[in-house]
Amino acid sequence: MNGGIPIFPLGVIKIYNNPNPPVYKSDFKFVGQGGNNPNTTQFGDELPNIVEKPEMKALKVWFEECTKDYLDNVMQIAYDEYWIHESWINEAKPGSHQNTHNHGNSIISGVYYFESVPQHPPLVFEKVAFNTDPFMSLRKHYNRGNPNFQNQLAFPCTKGSLIMFNSYLYHGFAKNNTEHTRVSLAFNILANLSDRDHYKLNFKKEERFFNREQAEYSVQSNNAEGEITRSMSK
Repeated sequence: MNGGIPIFPLGVIKIYNNPNPPVYKSDFKFVGQGGNNPNTTQFGDELPNIVEKPEMKALKVWFEECTKDYLDNVMQIAYDEYWIHESWINEAKPGSHQNTHNHGNSIISGVYYFESVPQHPPLVFEKVAFNTDPFMSLRKHYNRGNPNFQNQLAFPCTKGSLIMFNSYLYHGFAKNNTEHTRVSLAFNILANLSDRDHYKLNFKKEERFFNREQAEYSVQSNNAEGEITRSMSK
C-alpha cells in the first residue's frame, strides 16, 4: 500500500445533505450563555429535546435515518435500539464563538445547519488527547497534508448539511466575523448496544422538562440509570 496503513484513528466524521431542508423560523426561546457564546435553547423553557416539537417531525425522521446509516455503515456495531435523547438550537450572532468541547453521556452527536453563509467559521475538530506535534508545530493551517497527522480538521457549515461524529471528539468554532447569524441544531444519540451474546449496554428513555422558576431540570423515568448486563456464551 503506497499510502501506508492508518492506525488508531480517533473517530469518523460523515456529512449528510438534506434533500428537503426546512425553512428556519426564529420563534424559539433562547437563553444567553454569557460572554461571546452563542444563544441557545438548551437551558431555556423550550423542550430540552427540541426535535420533539411538532414542526420538527420531518427533520427528526431524517436525523434518525442518518443515525441508522452512521451506526450500520460507519461504526458497524450491533444495537437493539437508538434514539435522540437531547437536542437544542444555537444562534451564533456576529461576534460569537464556541470554545472547544465534547459531548458527554452520548455515543453519536450531530450538528445541522439551518442558516449559514460561506464566510461563517467552519466546525473545527481538534485532536487534544494525542498531539502529533509534541515539540513544535510544523503545520500552521489545518486541512493540509495527510489528515492522520493533523491536530485540527475543519468542515464548512453548509446550509442544509448535517455533520455527524463520535461524541467524544472535541470541536468548536472561531469568532463569527460576519454580519450574519450562524444557526445550528445539535443533538446527541444514545443506543442500547449489544456485543451479540457477550455484553449488552441498555439505557432507559427519560422525559425531561425544565422548571424555569426553580431553574433546574427534572427527570421522569422508571429507570434513569444505564444498565449493563453480561451473559456468557459457550
